[in-house]
Order: sequence, then structure tokens, then C-alpha cells
Amino acid sequence: MLIDKLRIGYIDVPKDYWDIDEEKKTEMCNKIIDKLYLYLDRNLDPSIDRISFLYAVLDSSLESNIEYENYEVAAIITDCKKILNEN
Repeated sequence: MLIDKLRIGYIDVPKDYWDIDEEKKTEMCNKIIDKLYLYLDRNLDPSIDRISFLYAVLDSSLESNIEYENYEVAAIITDCKKILNEN
């Protein structure tokens, strides 16, 4: 199944993300991951692996945000991917 574009939503990102302590970064990333899982559970066909799909969405978002120089968002996406890889 190919999807040209899928808009999952927007998140508010603090401009001082790099200055936030690690505990708050982890908390923020876990909330984002939880919201993405809930969204995918409600909207994704059950035959599609939501974990693989989530990784694809994060990878695509990371590329786009780096391209558009949204480095704070890219940092959050990178941290979310790290958390997902640890679990």
C-alpha cells in the first residue's frame, strides 16, 4: 500500500527543546508516541502493522523537517525514534 501523503497532525514544539532536561524530553516524547499510537489505532486498517507504519511516518517526518530546517522538530522525532527502539 502506497500513500503519497498522510497528515497525522501537528504538535507544538518548544523552541528551547535542547535546553529542557532529559526527563521532560522523555515525557514529551512518550506523550507524542502515545498520541500517534491512538491515532493509528483509530484510523489505520487493522491489517497494517502500526509499528512499521509509525516508523515510516517518523522517518518521513524527520526527512521533511530537516529539509525545511525545523531542527527542534527533527530533534524530537529523533528522540521519539530512540525511545521506540529501546522498547
